[in-house]
Amino acid sequence: MTVTKWYKLSLHSYLISSFGYIGSAILLSVVLTINSYVIAEDRQEYEMFNITAGQIGILDDLDGPQRYGLEYRFKSFSGPGGFRLIPAVGAARSNNGANFVYSDLRHDFYLNRRWILIPSFGIGIFNDSDEINLGNDLEFRSGVEIAYQFKNKIRAGVAIFHLSNGGISSQNPGTEALVFSICIPVISD
Repeated sequence: MTVTKWYKLSLHSYLISSFGYIGSAILLSVVLTINSYVIAEDRQEYEMFNITAGQIGILDDLDGPQRYGLEYRFKSFSGPGGFRLIPAVGAARSNNGANFVYSDLRHDFYLNRRWILIPSFGIGIFNDSDEINLGNDLEFRSGVEIAYQFKNKIRAGVAIFHLSNGGISSQNPGTEALVFSICIPVISD
């Protein structure tokens, strides 16, 4: 595969083409297993306010549009099999006029007492700009974040997200965003 062809592929297509569906399933299993090796401890949960800044179109031929976002993460609830899911709502805007309003679910995998791996999947409404046209207003968002949690529960992290309409439109170019985040707990008594 040439560099040019790889550059044009979306992140999702690249992962599937590189690892295949079985390899991707194995990779997901490894990530899910990581959580079972972490020292069990009671963790106090907080709702969190997340502020992000980064770049959209990191694998596209774009001239570096910046992206800024705000997100609210609620307390987790027990999902299938007791798996803790964290709902979130958010909005992001780029300096080229594109914006995205979304809702998603995520899970905190504590790698140790401070480092957290946070995969997420959601759905939202995307408004195109002149530079970014994703083919549909309805877009899916999948991503992963790695964050460091300080003693005061504030988190600093980096995340990569893929936006795609999942093939529900004939045009489905998709795009990726790389962001830095600061997550602040909402502590109420």
